[in-house]
This record gives sequence, structure tokens and C-alpha cells, in this order.
Amino acid sequence: MSTNDLSRDMTGPGSPLYEVLSDGSALYAILPAFLYVVLSPEGSKGVDDHDRVAKVAMRDTVSIEDMLIRLLDTFDLVVGLAFAGNERAAVAHAIHELHRHIEGTLDDGTRYHAWNKDVWAWTWAGILKPIMDTHEELRGFKTASFRQDVYTGFLQIGALFRAQGLPEQYSDFEVYWKEVWIPYANDTGTGQFIMDLARQPLMPRFAPWIPRPVWQRLTWPMRHFFWTGMLLTIPPEIEQKLGITRTWRDRIAVRAHRSFWRMLPRPITSCWVSTYFHMRLKFGHPSWRNHYSYESLDQYRIAMKEAKKSGSKLPPRPSARHVTESHDSQKVGEIAAGCPFNH
Repeated sequence: MSTNDLSRDMTGPGSPLYEVLSDGSALYAILPAFLYVVLSPEGSKGVDDHDRVAKVAMRDTVSIEDMLIRLLDTFDLVVGLAFAGNERAAVAHAIHELHRHIEGTLDDGTRYHAWNKDVWAWTWAGILKPIMDTHEELRGFKTASFRQDVYTGFLQIGALFRAQGLPEQYSDFEVYWKEVWIPYANDTGTGQFIMDLARQPLMPRFAPWIPRPVWQRLTWPMRHFFWTGMLLTIPPEIEQKLGITRTWRDRIAVRAHRSFWRMLPRPITSCWVSTYFHMRLKFGHPSWRNHYSYESLDQYRIAMKEAKKSGSKLPPRPSARHVTESHDSQKVGEIAAGCPFNH
């Protein structure tokens, strides 16, 4: 059986994809994966119009707590596709349903919807590629067939939430990346906003009195990690579009991190992410069991339908923050408590 046979499960424990996502090095892909998905016109406008934290109307009022909870929600869903076991259908449903109402009009008057087949596939490509590139940079793929198996696994979990249309062979995907994905990527300001979060993180709501210079020093480890993770994989063409100029410190950091992970024995970090996620499943409250549950999303869909029909104010998007404001203040704290990055 060929390694790219999509009828064969290439996602579960023991699969190359599971191995790559389990390794601690995969965490370096967090910032580029967040950044890449907003570099399409539709992705950028969707965030600007609808995202509960990063949309233009909210950017002056959100705190780092808001952003980290938002980050954890996304981490839950993306990684949950691989590690959630018999709950993967609920995770996939949450991803798909959350984007049902991400629609509107681009600046040129063109209508957009997140479910557009090409946009949906382009967005998934922007998530899986930095994860694969990160592994290539820090660990290195064992063989070409192992890399193909990882990619096939990504195609399979993408199909769970109907992200389809990417090439089946990774060699063809690399052509797609260079000839389709990169030329379509651009920044309308949302990408710059996300990058700025890694250089000047939002101030905390719990201690607004902390001076900005002190906050910068306190958050340096986190900022350095996210920024270096992006520099490890970002293509030169995207760097240019985003106006990134590497400093000598950046170049040294990238070389140092790459060398460190190449020397670090794989067994030491091979189960970091999977172990964390299994603990979260057992003791935590993943987002698809709470504000992104079948019930919550169904209620949101009905409320959106009724609001559009009556012309009334649209209901707030489901979120951990909204759960807190709806008489369940413990849930956000419980969600945040399970995250290794203080999300």
C-alpha cells in the first residue's frame, strides 16, 4: 500500500504525523501558523471583521489574557485533531462550524466566505507548512517517505473539517506553495498586528500598572521563543512582504536554536505535546467541550439566523470570555490552567 493512500489512517498513535506533532519542537510553529492564515485577503478581512480578539474594533481594548485564551482555543482545535481520540469528530465540527458566519465583503467589493474551497485549502496549507518546516529545521525528517506520511496525515485531518483540494504528494505541494500560496499571500495590516504581539505583547489586565519596559523584560522569554520560531521557517518572499529585516541577534538566535535541537536527543522531547494534551483531556476543559460544543455552536447558529432575519444586533461569537460573562467564571480559569504557555 502506498504511503499516500488516503484510505489508510495516517494520523493515530504510532503514525509519523503523531510523532511530529508530539515532539516539543512543534511548538515553534505557533506564531507562523497564526500569522500565515491571515495573509490572504479573505483571512485578513475575516479576522478584521469577526475575530473576537484581533478584529480592528477590539485591538485597543484587549489584554494579553484575551489573546492567550484565544491562542489556547486555537491550539486546542488544531492539535486536538490529532490527539483527541474519539472526540476528534467534535473537534472537526467545531472548526468547521465556527467559520460558518465568517463572511463579508472585501475592500474591492468581492464577497468572501471562509468555506470557499480554495480559501479553506489555502488556509490549511498555511497551518501545516510551518509545522512541517519547523520539524525539518529542528529535527529533520528521517526519510522522504516519512515526510510524505506526515503530509498525508495532515491531509486526512484536514478532510475531517472539509479542507480538501491540496495535492496528495508533498513534492507537488511544494510546487503549490511556491506557485500558488506565496504569490497569494499579502498583508493588509492584520499580519503586522500579529507580529507586533511577539515584539510588544499586550499589557495584562491583572496588573495594568506594570511599566511597559518592565513588562517587555518579563515577557522576553516568550517573545524570543515566538519570534525565533517564525524566523526559523518564514520564506524570504513573505519576510519582504511583511517588512521584516533580520538583525545580527536574530541570525545568531536562529542558528543557536537550530543547533540546540539538532543535538538534543529526540526521546527527551518526543512526548511533550501529546502528554500535555492527554493531561488536558483528563483534567482540563478543552474548548470543544465548552464554548465550542455541539450545543453551544448550534445555539449560536440559530441566534445568528434569527438576528439576520429580524435585522437585530448579531449575537457575540462563542468564546471562553463570553462563557465567563454568562455566569460561569470558573471555566476560563480552568481552561487557562491547563496550558503550558500560560495561554
